[in-house]
Amino acid sequence: MPTVGQIKEVVAGYLHKTTTDFVKGSGATEIDLLLLALNNARKTAERFYDFSICRRRGYFSVTNGASDWRSPTWFSGTGTARKIKTWYERVSGGAAAGAYGGVDRVLRQLTQEQVAKLYAREDYLEAPLWSTERYLSDQESPLARDPLLGQNYIVAEGNNFYYYPQSTTTKVIVVDAFYHWPAWTTGTTTDWWTENADEFLIWQALVEANRLPMQFVGNSEGNLPPPTKEANEALAKLVQAEKDSTEGDLFISDL
Repeated sequence: MPTVGQIKEVVAGYLHKTTTDFVKGSGATEIDLLLLALNNARKTAERFYDFSICRRRGYFSVTNGASDWRSPTWFSGTGTARKIKTWYERVSGGAAAGAYGGVDRVLRQLTQEQVAKLYAREDYLEAPLWSTERYLSDQESPLARDPLLGQNYIVAEGNNFYYYPQSTTTKVIVVDAFYHWPAWTTGTTTDWWTENADEFLIWQALVEANRLPMQFVGNSEGNLPPPTKEANEALAKLVQAEKDSTEGDLFISDL
């Protein structure tokens, strides 16, 4: 399994440079361009596909008001959520039961815009000619006209979410989320990415790092273009291997 530092050496070697050639600035402004390129390469893969290695389960303790869905309390590990895949309400066991020890009920997620459209459609379909019904007074509770028939659900608005209907008691909302992989800061690091995605990291980092020495120049006789095609092919193979190992057959046969 190569380390981040060894991958940096490979990239620098392809560009006929040493790794120190890519260290710019000094002191507080010093930056390692190869390390930056490798971190950017990993981010490219993360944005392209939700890899299971970046999936983690966490929870929120909510009552009234909104919470930032990017900051769950993880059952293990740390990090910032970048996407919530599934929402659950823990109806038994509480947070102390751990990631999978409680009883969780799946929650529907809606955007604020979808909620507004649902209410508007309900008002006009149910009572299109009654102005008193179409435009509710301030005293009338919207719960009686809930287009989702009193279901509990999550409403997302930007980076915030809230639980509906709002409750005076604390609810434990469990989430399956994808988080940002921690940035590499040293050359001794080894992890899932260096073991399984080293080919992609090399090619993609080459494309970015090539901006400095311009070793690969397209449309120039006798020169090779940057390895963009190789990077795309390596990413496609990585995604396919991930799908084969995690998704399985979508058809569930009778037992």
